[in-house]
Amino acid sequence: MERLHKDKRRNIEEKLRKLIKALGGGILSYRRLDIRRLRGEWEGFLRLRVGDIRIIFKIDFETKTTYIYHIHYRESAYK
Repeated sequence: MERLHKDKRRNIEEKLRKLIKALGGGILSYRRLDIRRLRGEWEGFLRLRVGDIRIIFKIDFETKTTYIYHIHYRESAYK
């Protein structure tokens, strides 16, 4: 994240805040936050889109913890 332009970094941080707020409210709006379930090699993970950047994460509902595994540009996020 340090290598990203400050505007992109700020957008990512804002989107993550919205994700945390939605999880705290108990309702995860896939459409509003632009979240998709991943398939194949990334089965069980979710993808959050922030422009041309993808955040790959997983939610543990028992411990109410969100694990972020990867933040990268779309073309190399799933490799």
